Amino acid sequence: MIPHGFDYHDPETIDEVFALLTEYGDDGKMMAGGQSLLPMMKFRLVSPAHIIDLWRLRGVDAVREVDGEIRIGALAIHRSLEESSLIQSRCPIIAKAASSIGDAQVRNIGTIGGSVAHADPAANYSPVLVALGAKFVLRSKGAERIVAAADFYKDVFVTELRATEVLTEIRVPVLGTDVGWEYAKLSRRASDFALVSVAVVLRSDGKGTCADSNVVLGAVGPTPMRVNAVEQALRGKPLKLASAVDAARATVLGPDIPSDVHADAAYRKDVAPVWVRRALEAAITRMSAGRQ
Repeated sequence: MIPHGFDYHDPETIDEVFALLTEYGDDGKMMAGGQSLLPMMKFRLVSPAHIIDLWRLRGVDAVREVDGEIRIGALAIHRSLEESSLIQSRCPIIAKAASSIGDAQVRNIGTIGGSVAHADPAANYSPVLVALGAKFVLRSKGAERIVAAADFYKDVFVTELRATEVLTEIRVPVLGTDVGWEYAKLSRRASDFALVSVAVVLRSDGKGTCADSNVVLGAVGPTPMRVNAVEQALRGKPLKLASAVDAARATVLGPDIPSDVHADAAYRKDVAPVWVRRALEAAITRMSAGRQ
């Protein structure tokens, strides 16, 4: 299908982007890699009158460590995060999520900022970023605000990002030695969107007991879903595989489980505890290996 006609803009500076957003308002749509926006335009699910392409912006794709956190420019492509030595050593769950996105061609073009702002419930990064306690830097002309990932996602394709704002940076904590993590994704093919995904970040008290736990499901509701009952079941328990089995039984999904051509709500409800258990077991095993 061919999209409706639109005017194309490729600003070179962030100030030019702000000017275009102010001028066109709801008629304008920012594009990073275009891997989500362009297919939607071809199916005429969205028909913006103006496309504001961000590809010429400089310095918005850097990855650096500052004061104990990793700062990821929103235009960093998936492949660069998958292969970044800094990400692999300091926050490797991001690299694993990036490596699970689409195919090589998509990872060479798509960006983390585009994925975050698009807010597809089945996307890879969203449960990971919520589990990490990530923060998003949202800039507008003359102002900047920082929003927690848990507060950013509002509904399917709906976020806290305002029409005059640009997501410029994602900030995630460095994962220390007493942290176990995993990102697990169930999909029909490796390159597909998730039917169910799980992000796990566990922190030890240094003595083999779980001091804190973040367990977040993706693709089972309109936004990433923290599984509070599982988190509570883990805290204070020994970080052993038996604890993962027990905690996973507490997995309860919300009322808005989607059904589609790939999987219905009943299937997602049945498999979610299995994937929570697998992710917890992998995180605990990884943590145990790191202590040896």
